[in-house]
Amino acid sequence: MKSNVLRMFLSVTATIVFAVSAYAGCGDCGGCASGSGCAAEGSAVAYGSGGGCAPQVSYETQTVMRSQYVTETRMVPTTSYQRQTQTRMKSVTKQVARVETKQQEYTVNVPQTQTRTETYDVQVAVPYTEEETYTVQVPVTTEVEQSYDVSVPYTETKTQSYTVNVPYTEQVEQTYTVQVPVQKTRTESYQVCVPYTEQVEQSYTVQVPVTTTQTQTYEVSVPYTETMTQTYSVQVPYTETQTQTYTVNVPYTEQVEQSYNVTVPYTEQVAQTYTVQVPYTEQVAQSYTVRVPVQETKTAYRTVSKCVPVTTMRTVTKDLGSYQCQAVEAAPVASGCGCETSSCGSPCGGCGGCESSCGCAAPAPACAPAVTYRKVYVPNVVTEQVPTTSYQRTTEQVPYSYTVTSYTCQTQTRMVPVTKMRAETRQRMVNVTKYRTETRSRMVAVQKCRQETRTRDYTVTKYRTEERTREVPVTKTRMETRTREVPVTTMTTETKTRMVPVNKTRMETRTREVPYCEMVTEQRSRTISVQKCRQETRERSYEVTNYRTETRTRMVPQTTMTTEERTRTVNKTRMETQQRSREVSYTVCVPETRTRTYNVTVYDTVTEEVPEEYSVCVPVTTMKEVQVQVCKQVPTTVQVPVYSAPAAVSYESAPVMESAPMVIPATGSGCTTCGN
Repeated sequence: MKSNVLRMFLSVTATIVFAVSAYAGCGDCGGCASGSGCAAEGSAVAYGSGGGCAPQVSYETQTVMRSQYVTETRMVPTTSYQRQTQTRMKSVTKQVARVETKQQEYTVNVPQTQTRTETYDVQVAVPYTEEETYTVQVPVTTEVEQSYDVSVPYTETKTQSYTVNVPYTEQVEQTYTVQVPVQKTRTESYQVCVPYTEQVEQSYTVQVPVTTTQTQTYEVSVPYTETMTQTYSVQVPYTETQTQTYTVNVPYTEQVEQSYNVTVPYTEQVAQTYTVQVPYTEQVAQSYTVRVPVQETKTAYRTVSKCVPVTTMRTVTKDLGSYQCQAVEAAPVASGCGCETSSCGSPCGGCGGCESSCGCAAPAPACAPAVTYRKVYVPNVVTEQVPTTSYQRTTEQVPYSYTVTSYTCQTQTRMVPVTKMRAETRQRMVNVTKYRTETRSRMVAVQKCRQETRTRDYTVTKYRTEERTREVPVTKTRMETRTREVPVTTMTTETKTRMVPVNKTRMETRTREVPYCEMVTEQRSRTISVQKCRQETRERSYEVTNYRTETRTRMVPQTTMTTEERTRTVNKTRMETQQRSREVSYTVCVPETRTRTYNVTVYDTVTEEVPEEYSVCVPVTTMKEVQVQVCKQVPTTVQVPVYSAPAAVSYESAPVMESAPMVIPATGSGCTTCGN
């Protein structure tokens, strides 16, 4: 595009320069006289039509090839896929069951009862008598003189004065106000907004669209890129060391005198009355029971288990089936159908006989269904009664004798010393610890702080701004003016009328009776009881019991224990081991080998060929028409000027002009000969 515009501009410039030079070649003739060979004033003359100073121009017709987009229709091969159904044979594996009879040897433990003599030990209790020495604590009581303190109580009478609040009631008259409601009625006027509808003629405006086409001149911003030098700022970090002053709390210790309270214990003697349990001994007759061993022989029964064989009949079901060949009817095949050749599409037609053109061997009977044979398992279930031996456990009661040692209880009497206690009241002085509070002082270390000012260095990162430059591609735009046809829709206003229902309201005044309540104030009086108190001083007498301590003497029995050794006869029993024998029955399991028959189901693997249909996508190539834009060279006929001049000036490089002959100005510049 740019090269075409530049070529056009250079052609126009060369034409103008050439015309100016031709006009200057006429000298200063100022126009030709009559008969000087000049053209008429204002006429259009082609160069080269006369001699003289003007160049000679002649036009030739030439054919120029120009590029032009042409829409052509081409046939393009297109591949599409069609789905077809085909048949293939597939191998199918099946598991066919059959029953086999096998024999198995197994071992059975048959129980047998046997008897053996068994020796066992029995623990027999044998009683015997033994002399035993034992120690007894015998109490001895003596009279001892004892001094003790007694707190003797005495009573004093004292008088006390006290104040009593005596309540009494007074009747007081009270005046109070009561709001009494009174029901009244008043007539009230109110307004009601009653709606009604009116039909009103309404004018409305309709905007009717009208579309026209206008030529619009618009400017397009065409982008282009330039490289510019840009100055930008950069923050460059650098480090500085600064000194900072800060305050520190430095702890130190001071000794401060502190007062504190201490509870100091001290001891006082206080008389205390207590009760003492004094022991004394009495001889008491005691009955006790002695167990005397007695041996007895008893007979008992024990349960013995045995296994007894029992034969029963049970029902067993067996499958004695076998494999047999059976005929199976198969569907007729379209390609065969009893014809000589299978190349026909449908040789049998409607199965009423083969077509004569297919070369069929037989008529309609050839389309009979085909028969195939296959191996089929035919079951044969047989029920039989089979004897079965099982063992049942039975029990028996077998008598046996055993010795039992039992004990007989006998009651005997003996004298036993029994220690008893009697309570005595005594008095003793007890140390009682009491406490009194004392104020003391001590030196206490107190932590305090004083502020000190210190300095430290720390590093601060700062930034300084530096100016730098860089080459930046900048996208700029220039405005180009273009034209386009734009559809413009304008709205034309039309006025129409219509009847519109309008809802309006009118005000109506109505009256109604409204009940209301008014409160009337009334003064009333009542008598109320008021509780009051008056203070009275009274006296009362009370008795106070005090104690005084007296020392007394008494004889106290004192019991001491004396150790004595005594002898007694003790009945004891020792256990002796005795050997005895008995007959014991026991069961022994004897292994026995037996044979049994059992059925086993065995599965055979059978492979069959089965037809299977599957889909295949077959590619089909077709030709499709496609509209294609092709850039072709189109021949164009143009007028080309050819210049010739008498001087040495060469006009071979004159531009090619496609326009009409140039019009020469009217001021005598179109001379053919100027004489110089």
